[in-house]
Parts: sequence; C-alpha cells; structure tokens
Amino acid sequence: MDRDSTRRLTTLTTLMFALQILLGIWTTHHVAAQDTAATSSAGSAGVRGSLVEDRAAKKLLAAGDTRYEAEEITKAVEIWQSVIERYPRSKVRYLAHMRLGDYFLDRDRAFDRARVQFESVAAEDNPDDRQRSEATLKMGVCFYHARNYGKCFQLMRGVIEEFPTSPEVNQAYYYIGLGHFQLAHYSRAIEALERVGTTLSSDKADGNKLEAGKRFFVKIEDADLAVLDPDQGIEVRCESSGGDAETVVCYSVGRNVRLALGSIGSRLGMPKPDNGTLEVKGGDEVRVTYVDQHTAEKRLNVPIVMTVRVVGDGVIAITDGAFEETLKGVVLGKNINLRVADPDRDVSDQTDQLKAIVEIHRLKTEDEIEEELLSAGTGEVTEDGGDAPEVERYKRIDRIEVTLSEAALTDEQRGEVASIDDDTDFADLDDPADSIANELDESVHSGVFHGSVPLIKTLQVIEGDDLLQAIPGDQVRLVYLDQSHSGEGTQELIARAKCLEGNIGGVRVTRAEISDQELRIQTQLKTASAMTKIGNRYKEFGLKHKAKEKYDGALAVCEEIMTDARRLGGRMLEETYVQFWHIYFEMDRLELAASMCQRLQREFPNSGFVDDALLQLGDVARTQKDYRRAIGIYTRLVQMDESLLRGEGQFGIAQAYEQMAIDAGDRGAELMDRAFQEYKKVFDHFPDSGRVGESVAKMAEYYYEREDYDRALDTFDTVLDNHPDAKFLDVILFNYGRCLYRMDRKKEARSKFDQLIGDFPESPLAGDAKQISDTLLQAGF
Repeated sequence: MDRDSTRRLTTLTTLMFALQILLGIWTTHHVAAQDTAATSSAGSAGVRGSLVEDRAAKKLLAAGDTRYEAEEITKAVEIWQSVIERYPRSKVRYLAHMRLGDYFLDRDRAFDRARVQFESVAAEDNPDDRQRSEATLKMGVCFYHARNYGKCFQLMRGVIEEFPTSPEVNQAYYYIGLGHFQLAHYSRAIEALERVGTTLSSDKADGNKLEAGKRFFVKIEDADLAVLDPDQGIEVRCESSGGDAETVVCYSVGRNVRLALGSIGSRLGMPKPDNGTLEVKGGDEVRVTYVDQHTAEKRLNVPIVMTVRVVGDGVIAITDGAFEETLKGVVLGKNINLRVADPDRDVSDQTDQLKAIVEIHRLKTEDEIEEELLSAGTGEVTEDGGDAPEVERYKRIDRIEVTLSEAALTDEQRGEVASIDDDTDFADLDDPADSIANELDESVHSGVFHGSVPLIKTLQVIEGDDLLQAIPGDQVRLVYLDQSHSGEGTQELIARAKCLEGNIGGVRVTRAEISDQELRIQTQLKTASAMTKIGNRYKEFGLKHKAKEKYDGALAVCEEIMTDARRLGGRMLEETYVQFWHIYFEMDRLELAASMCQRLQREFPNSGFVDDALLQLGDVARTQKDYRRAIGIYTRLVQMDESLLRGEGQFGIAQAYEQMAIDAGDRGAELMDRAFQEYKKVFDHFPDSGRVGESVAKMAEYYYEREDYDRALDTFDTVLDNHPDAKFLDVILFNYGRCLYRMDRKKEARSKFDQLIGDFPESPLAGDAKQISDTLLQAGF
C-alpha cells in the first residue's frame, strides 16, 4: 500500500470514529419481545382501529415496558405478543413491531427476525412517515450487519430519497460510508461520510440551542457557495455573551453545491478569545455572524446573524463514594451520594449550587392497592388493555430537599488526558504561558454537582429533619427538574436505587462457571463469533498472523462445545454448524466450509441458514472453478421462493458463466452471451436485489465489447444515475470514456476520465485515465 493510500485510509478511519461519536450510533429504549407474526391480516390491516382500541393497546404497550424494565423478559414477551394479536387495526401495533425489531437487532442480534418486524412498520399502509423512515433505516442496518451491502445501500438510498428531511438521512449516509469502507471503496466511503450531518430535520426543535460541552455545528446555505472550490473555507464569527469570540471555518460538502459546514468545540470555562474552543457558561447566548458577500437583492457584504442559547441536558445518578460509578442499591446506615450533571447550571466562576429532591418510597400493601382500585370503580389491575386505572405501587414516606455543590473535576474525570508519543506534533502542545495561566485559574466550571444525605434504618419517619428514614426493600428516588435543556418545557429526571442491608463494595470474580449447558454453549458460540469478527478486521488490514490467531481461537472454542452440542441437538447443533462454516470460510479452508454447509443442509433442511449456506457453497465451488456444480447450487437457491438471497444466486450463475467464457478464451463467445442473459435476469426478475447495479454494469461492458456504443452509453448512464453504490464504477467511467473516444466525442471522453481520477483516485485505472486525459488535453480537447 503506497503512502497516499495509507494516508487516505488513516483519514477515513479517523473520520468514521469522529462520526460515530457525533451520531452516537443512535440508541433505542424500552425494547423487549419475541418473534411474532410480521404482518397483520390483509383484511384488517387496511381498516383503522378505534380510539378505544388505541387507548387499550397503549396501556398494554406500557405494561410490556414496565415488565421489561423490571427484567421480567418472559412476561414482557407475552404482553408484546398480545399487542399485535389483539389490536391488529390499531396504529399502536407499529410501535409493538418497532419494539420487537429493536430487541432482535440490538440485544438478540437476530438480524433476519428483526428485519421482518421493521418491514411491517415500513409498509405503505403506515401513515406515520417518522416511523417508516426509522424502520426503513433499521432494515438497512440489518442487511449491513448481515454483510449484504448491496441491499443495505438500496434501502439507505431509499431513506434519503423518500424521507429527505428526516433525521435518519444522516445515519443513512453513515451506513453507506461504512458499507463502502468494508468493501474497500474508500473514495465513496469518504464521500458518504462527509455528508453525515448535512441534513437537518424539518421539525428540529433545538436548532437555536447549543448544548454546553458539545461540538457546535454551523451550516450555511447560499447559492454563491456553489462556485467555490471544496478546499476554500468560509469564515463565520461566533461571539458569546460571556466574552469569548472564535472564528469557525466552514467548507463546502462537495462540488457545485450550495451547502457548507463547519464546527468548533465548546466547553465550560473562562473566555479565552481565538483559542479554537468556544468557552461558555450557563445562560450565555452565542451570536453567529456570516457575511453574505452578494445577496439575491444585489446587496454586498450583508451580515447574516443568528443567536443560539446555551443549554445543557441534565443527567442524574445515585453513585458510590467517589461519585463515579452508578449504583442501583444503597446501604442503610450510610450516606446516599448524589450526582447531577447539568452544564447550564454553571453560571459563574465560583462554585455554583443547585437543589434536588430525595425521596423514600415504600411498596403499598395489597389492601392499600385494592382500596385505591375500589375507590376508582374497579376491583382488579389488568394488563390486557382494559380500562383499569393505573395504580402507583409505591407510596412516598419521606422527602428532603438537598443542595448540591459544583465539583472541581480532574482532567482524567473530564476525559481530557492526553499522551505524548512518537507521533505527537509538539507544535500542537499548549504554550507554556497558557499552561501557567491554566494552573492559576481557580474558577470552577465542571457543570457536575455532588451532594450527600444520610440514610438511617428505622420504621419511624420524622418529618422535617435532615435525615432519610427507610427499611430494607424501600426505594430511594433522586428527583431533579431540568428547566433548561435541548427540548421544550421542564423535564423531570428520576434516578432510583433500592435500600439494602450489609455492604455493596466491589465484587471480584474468582471463578466463572455456567451450570446450564445450553446457556454455556450459547455463550461459547458468541465468543467464537466475536473472535471471528476480530480476525476479519485483522485480515482486512493485512495482519494475517493476528487474524489466524483469532480464527484458531474461535475454532478451538467451537471444537470444545461440539460434543455437548451434538448431545443437545436442535438449534444448538444448528448454530454450531453455522459458526464452524463461517470460521472455515474466513480461513479460506473452502473444502471444510463446503462440507459443513452440506452437513447443515442434510441435517437441518428447514433451517433459516440453508439459503446462506447454499450461497457460500456455490461461492466455494466457483472459486475452485467447479463451475457446473456452482451453477447447480445457485439454481437451487434461485428456486427457493421465500429466500431473500435469490438475486444473489442469479448473480452467481451469471458470474460462473462469465468465468467459464474467460477461461475458454477465443471459444467462449457463446458462454459470454449466456452470461449476458443471466446478468439481464438479475435486472429483470430481481429488481430489489443489491446486485442490480453490478449486473447492469456487466451488461454495459458486454455492449462495449460488441462495439454497440449507443446501447453501452445508455446502460452506463443507467448505472451512474440509479446505482451510485454499485461496484466497479471506476470501470464504468473508464469504459464510458473509451466509448466516447471511439465515437469521436473526445472532449466528453476527457471529462469522464477526469471524473474517474477525481472520484476514484485509488483505482488501478486512475493512472491510465490520467495518461489518456493528459494526452487529450495536449491535443486540444
């Protein structure tokens, strides 16, 4: 790998890591479920449920959430199951499908089962575009994790085109970038990742707010920017009411576009103008000024000003004595340690303070619950969607208001520890004068507040004292009202912990033993899968020795559990076979991989992994040049009507015929014609396949070789316009230029060669394209 390629790959990896932090790779909440029917019956899906059904379904949905939060997963599964079954016409069923999909995607990692749930939400009969965009995105994420990048690209482009103002568009670009990175298409990966953050949703409520401590992004839309070079910066001035002033340089997100983006880090602290970081405090306003050099009204140098308010999203916790680790239990007879992080409550250079409430809650007795239900007109608590009132199972028995003080955090606690190594640029290190100034700065700007309150064990509660009284089993609640945050209104934050007796000090694991045999096998399979994926990453970066170590380790884990898996049989043995075949395939031990695929098909003919096994078995046969056998295997896959990999199988048939034609040399014309027809079948019969773009590209190459340049150009345009993520786009552009050259359209040909050089500088064809382009330029074209 040459120096430019190494630099490009390093830049891309850094960009991906930064974007992952920026996006947070969104998290999902309140997920729990079991595999259910993916779609409602056709007769009921088209009919809108009543408001009564919606209300009942919401209660059932909330009951499932409550069960899940209490770690009663089995019961939660039953409740989630009944939402879809009992209320097939209610719009709430889509939320149930989303919960199921999120569970399978994030926790169970069962991507096929998750995708089925998301498909139900993304259906056109769902009137909620926000749900549809999120579900479509997550369908693409499922395909990404399944390494079906073609289908992933297709769904992500669908999100971008069908829901252009949704917040999912940024994540769609992110996964497109990740997919191209996995395929080693680094230029296209960079292009997609650079577009992350360029789309703001139309309902963005916090566009006029800056969360203290987070990166501040500036977006400029101006038609004049389309004429600028991508590396030409536009300066924007940011001035805080606290006294800081910084310049943000924005850059165009691409060629011939009217959009530019820039960003600057922010932090709580004393203002230090022009130091590259925007120092703010709670209550500040930041004035952002962009000078429009030429307006639509033909006015010159008009300042465009926008003001944003500094806020902070509060985070609270009940912690250990060091105020670092979050606890779910507190010990009677000791202090309760409280932590509130709310950056906008840092309003001065001194130690600021805020107030919070700490409460003790105790479970009500059955008699108390029954009395409340009777007074409300019913005698039972239901979870089946009835109209029974919601009853709070806890009652408050003690309450105290506490004052928390702002803490002076260390650099390590702030996450600002930096190390100096051989690659450190000492020009980037702080100036000694600045270091001295920082040491003399005694102001407190952490935005993190600490406090404690004593907790004693007693049944007798004394109102108005400075102590909290509780007994084992009671619940401690820290309640904080966040009045200024990125949302609207006042947000109530609650942290809970259970009252315990004894000691909850650190626990050291001296021996780990899993008694349940099935659970042990599942754990070992996940371990082997993780080791295989790590080996894949090593292999992608050329670290073959490291990769082999991980593959050997994964193989040893699987061999260790094989005897027990055979004894249990069923799903455990099936998943063990699947893991073996994945490991063998990654190790390029293709004969063993093929043997394991055949064993899976023979012993588990109805397995959901059979189509995947057939595809890899066909790939193995094709790699070994056993083309007839490969075609037979691919044909079996194409004939599986329910398989999502039928398009992949058809593409494999076409590849096999093409390779047979190449190996036949001059006698392969008839086989190449057959390959063309097989590629055309992908386009005609499997339009939703992720292989359509590549198939059309092969068709265009066929037309070019036959000197049918007009049809070749039409096909090239189809690929470039409709399949921007297809493989071999560099080959398409190169052949496009060659077609135009042979048609004596040499100026247009040079533009295509230049486009190849600009879009795919790492392509092996870039050197040839550069020579042809230079020759045409010297000839006056």
